[in-house]
Amino acid sequence: MSVQSILNMTAASGESSQHHGAAASPQKPSTSPESNEFARELDRAMKKMMTEMHAPGYSGNPDVDFLAMMIPHHQGAVDMARLALIYGKDPLARRLAEEIIASQTAEIGAMSERLAILRRGEDPNPGGFPALHGTRGEAPR
Repeated sequence: MSVQSILNMTAASGESSQHHGAAASPQKPSTSPESNEFARELDRAMKKMMTEMHAPGYSGNPDVDFLAMMIPHHQGAVDMARLALIYGKDPLARRLAEEIIASQTAEIGAMSERLAILRRGEDPNPGGFPALHGTRGEAPR
């Protein structure tokens, strides 16, 4: 089953959450030590991501600023997906977490390399890097 199929099933079931804001209220609150630890770790990961996204400040170069913020944003997704693998039980959610870890890690590497090129102010191959079409599909031209 593809990630898109999983997302479609989740949307069709009426489940939703808010992205980057307060988390949606769980349908059945759990107070088990494991769920409390998951919530603490998830909050810690989100705070770390937000701090790291804003740490560099703005350079005045939209390309640099975009990449500098997206790298910790993607790392936050990886960190949260790892927590889902540690604490989660649902096989489809775990599979999605694995796919997030794989794709976002590849994208972090590509963005980091591109950011380094842009910060140096040189681009030896302006059309050649990063090649992300393997993880997200090729962007329309």
